[in-house]
Amino acid sequence: MNKILIATHGHLASGLQSSLDILTGLGSKITVIDAYVDDHNYIFDIQKFIDDLNGEKGIIFTDLIGGSVNQKVILELNNKKNIYLISGVNLPVVLSVLLETRPINEDVLDDIVQSSQVEVVNLKDNVVKETEEDFLA
Repeated sequence: MNKILIATHGHLASGLQSSLDILTGLGSKITVIDAYVDDHNYIFDIQKFIDDLNGEKGIIFTDLIGGSVNQKVILELNNKKNIYLISGVNLPVVLSVLLETRPINEDVLDDIVQSSQVEVVNLKDNVVKETEEDFLA
């Protein structure tokens, strides 16, 4: 399984972890950092994740490219070739990486990121009215 860290502002990271646990039962396999929710210096948590990889491949997700959490991760990565950084985290992209069976490399991650892009859909005109019985059938 791929080693994954999600680092975000606020409780987004732990919220994604909770959703992944509900969907897959694998939420506990993911390391999360909820930055700025208290006075904890999360840089040490980033360093620990990197150190614990022991040269193995890892994937770090952050919420905002150029945001403070993303900037601190970049500083800690220091051009490490075994760690991939993906910014703009969302549930589909983490779920796809978590369940990916192919060895992780840049091409695989590019495929996953492309297929996990945000898709805005206005369902106003397309919603079919369903009754509870239709839904449960």
